Amino acid sequence: MLKEDLLSYLEEKTHLFQIDTPSDMFTANSMAEFFQVKRNTISQYLNQMVEEEKVIKINTRPVYFLSRFIFEKEFFPVQMCLFDSFESIKKQAENGNDGDIFDRLIGADGSLEKAIKQIKSSVFYPDGGLPLILCGPTGAGKSYTASLIYQYSVERGVLAKDAPFISFNCAQYANNPELLSSNLFGNLKGAYTGADKTTNGMLEAADGGILFLDEVHRLNEEGQEKLFTFLDQGVYRRMGETNGWHQADVRIIFATTLNLEGNFLKTFLRRIPIQITIPSLDERGDKEKIQFVYLFLIHEAQKINRPIHITSRALDALTKHNYSGNLGDLKNTIKYLIASSFAEDPESDRVSISLHDLPEKILRETIQPTDHKFKQNSEIIIKPTATLNQLFESRMSHTDDIKKTYETILRLFNDNQKRKLDKTILEQQVFNEILALFDKFIFNSEKSTGVMMEVITVNVQEIIRYLENTNNVKFNGNSVFTMAHFLYYKGNAVIEWSSEQKKVINQIVHFAEENYQSECQLVTQFIKLLNNKLDVHMSRMDEAMLTFYLRSLSIEPANEQRVRAIILAHGYATASSIANVANRLLHKNIFEAFDMPLDTSVDDIVERVLHYVEHTDVSKGLVILVDMGSLKDIPSQFTKYMNGPLAIINNVSTQMALFVGEMLGKGIYLEEMIDKLKTSNETQYSIIYPDKKKEKVIVTSCFTGMGTALQIQKLLEESIPQDLEMKIIAHDYSRLEEFGYADALFQLYDVLAIVGTADPGIREVDYISLEDLISGQGEGKLRKIFQSVINDDQIEEINNNLLRNFSIEQVIESITILDTEKILIHVEEFLNRLEMLMNKRLPNDKKVALYVHTSCLVERLIRQAPIETYHDMDTFVEYQKDMIEMIRDAFSVVESIYSVEINIAEIGYIYDYLVTEPSSESVF
Repeated sequence: MLKEDLLSYLEEKTHLFQIDTPSDMFTANSMAEFFQVKRNTISQYLNQMVEEEKVIKINTRPVYFLSRFIFEKEFFPVQMCLFDSFESIKKQAENGNDGDIFDRLIGADGSLEKAIKQIKSSVFYPDGGLPLILCGPTGAGKSYTASLIYQYSVERGVLAKDAPFISFNCAQYANNPELLSSNLFGNLKGAYTGADKTTNGMLEAADGGILFLDEVHRLNEEGQEKLFTFLDQGVYRRMGETNGWHQADVRIIFATTLNLEGNFLKTFLRRIPIQITIPSLDERGDKEKIQFVYLFLIHEAQKINRPIHITSRALDALTKHNYSGNLGDLKNTIKYLIASSFAEDPESDRVSISLHDLPEKILRETIQPTDHKFKQNSEIIIKPTATLNQLFESRMSHTDDIKKTYETILRLFNDNQKRKLDKTILEQQVFNEILALFDKFIFNSEKSTGVMMEVITVNVQEIIRYLENTNNVKFNGNSVFTMAHFLYYKGNAVIEWSSEQKKVINQIVHFAEENYQSECQLVTQFIKLLNNKLDVHMSRMDEAMLTFYLRSLSIEPANEQRVRAIILAHGYATASSIANVANRLLHKNIFEAFDMPLDTSVDDIVERVLHYVEHTDVSKGLVILVDMGSLKDIPSQFTKYMNGPLAIINNVSTQMALFVGEMLGKGIYLEEMIDKLKTSNETQYSIIYPDKKKEKVIVTSCFTGMGTALQIQKLLEESIPQDLEMKIIAHDYSRLEEFGYADALFQLYDVLAIVGTADPGIREVDYISLEDLISGQGEGKLRKIFQSVINDDQIEEINNNLLRNFSIEQVIESITILDTEKILIHVEEFLNRLEMLMNKRLPNDKKVALYVHTSCLVERLIRQAPIETYHDMDTFVEYQKDMIEMIRDAFSVVESIYSVEINIAEIGYIYDYLVTEPSSESVF
């Protein structure tokens, strides 16, 4: 079959590939000539194999194709099969040179860390390594792990580069022991019924390499016993042989989905000393699960060769679903999801995935109560060239920041031992260091808005709420955000300390335990709950860090009686940031912060505030600072739940929060605070324009919108030499008409002229109508505009270009999608009949303007997007009945040809052309 022949061809040739001087033998054209078939047939099969991840595609001109299996054996492993250039594949080579193939495996420093150590022990064990068995549920990645063991063995020189890797599924012959033995060991002719020739088995085929026996539990006891001798001595007999032995140097990897106890002969298991567990997807934790979701999305983006835009809520739902088939199930779910969305619009330059696109089984789970509605529904873009490293950005710089802060705190405590500083001074110095570090995290928060950050934030939020309810305390509103960022940037990094530093750390921990008992208890509970949800390693220094942080917040009892204040704002961390700054500057925790996604409804906000009111003593009053008008209407929905006064203040800012916080700190009554707020928060503003030489420009505009203005811009750009330092800018006509010379455009640029379809009436700038350019009557104005900028020869060149580019045919062709030749004939018929009905000849300038205007009008009617408004339409209809009927009668020839109908507003604009100067009233 051609597809298999193509793969064999690539496997045979890929070892000859040279990245700096690639041969044409790897192009579709060359392969089409070699196989004597059409190029598009070759391309179809090659692209299928790229989707199957068997072939690497380098999307240059021409496109090159390589066997992935041979490429990874000869060169280096790749994370994707589609590259946009040779540079990108070289870059992956550079990134991949550090460590080994297992270092790039998801879970290498997490759920698979122990498994990888066992694998390496097996690979490097003397005299051919040790047999190993991979245990784990269906779809957990056992087959892929086996292939990585092979690649690692080749990479490390344990196996030759051309060593075979043979995969055999024992389930295929579970009910036919003879065929199973024949496939494994080979057979003599006549060894069993149907054995009509002598054949070699898998052991012989795998000589010098690896034999992977999947679903080995399907081997019956007899089959297991037949492997004893080979596992013990490395020799075997074919079926039917009674004398002599065959030798083979084969490393065997077994795999099973069952528990080892009770499903295998004990004598069989004793011969497999390395028993490795590959965990299920859910057992691997949220972090690794998210990485797999990203990885499979990258693969799909490569296959369809376009970016995938997925909302964070959809990504979160994909991550939280329990996949019974583990990695295989997740991979197939994502493949189906992308295929379905791609099929809806194959011509789109992107595939968009939101919550409603997910399969029903996943959507059903999102109905359960979660914190989804309080999370920002951001969009993540997965490009075909993306890598996991790009999507899970490096946190090394912040790990360094954490280490530096820890070292500073160690130094402060060490110095304190010598200088015996006052406890309060030492505390404040430590607090300042920690808060400065956390400020840096917050400042970089926009760089950490990925799914992992959201997962951590939601889990921290749940834990904090639990601790508040069970310990009767109230955390600062910004603490969730801050602690989540600390955990995110810290990751699982382990900081190495010297013996002397460890002694100081013990002193710090002892200091915290002795002075901050309640905070220590909270941190202990927090870490215990956190470990149940996320795989996060916390050192003793990390625990002390959090203890100091909580102490700096001065966490208060939830039932403390004072006026409470909360900030409600839309956007990622907007409220948290304002609350953090205000509380820090006021040196007191006044404000709680509720961050709301942009699409949060008023009901969602009310629910969030009600939860706060139910769990907090607001008998002294509650102040709510909100950011937008929609939120100021919420009091009527929950005032019945209040047992104290409520104040809601709109348009929150940091300045306002500081003012309100200061008033609350002084104990000023709400009524007085509101009165003072009215006069204290005045808006100050100024507009500053660049202080530099203004660039000379010509502005284009059109009454009907930017479409025609952009087309005129294009025609002018084609008419003015590129070496002339002059810019053409399309600008909104309504802004020019409304703001005139005060529009910011005239402050930023030296506007030489406005060219368009209607004069906006700006006296300070010359106006040239489009019909003047078409008729050539604009030459005088052009000379006046350009004479201070260029010489006469250049003006003449521009004028000639304009005459060529602004012929009536060229203009209509540029600004409409209609057949220029036909529309001009039909407009001419309309104008001839109109002249006959009016018993009057129209001057040429009006005819030119009407040619262009009517062409645009016809296109608008065809697109069913006519102008619907006309100045003083009622008066026009009442006093111009005869003209309306004449224009409608004349236009009927166009209506019948294009199956359209003209409305009164469009008739009104034609009337304007007939009775006024086109340069002042024209509309296109």
